[in-house]
Amino acid sequence: YPMIRRAGSDKFERITWDAALDKIARAFKDDRDANFIARNKDGVTVNRWTTTGFLAASATTNETAWCTYKTVRSLGMLVFDNQARV
Repeated sequence: YPMIRRAGSDKFERITWDAALDKIARAFKDDRDANFIARNKDGVTVNRWTTTGFLAASATTNETAWCTYKTVRSLGMLVFDNQARV
């Protein structure tokens, strides 16, 4: 089950999966909206999101890795790594 430690608290509390996923989605959306770069200084479309990255698992299938890569890149993330490289 997911847990959260709220600001100023010294303990974790249980939350539902819906609440956890909503919190993650909200954080992603807020950061992307604030930092997404649609065009560079020359007006060329670049669609970049450089303030958030993604670390993928190495113990996965090629199909899962492909889906993960496509999802991350479709969001505009440039920072993408795989733990197999670590």
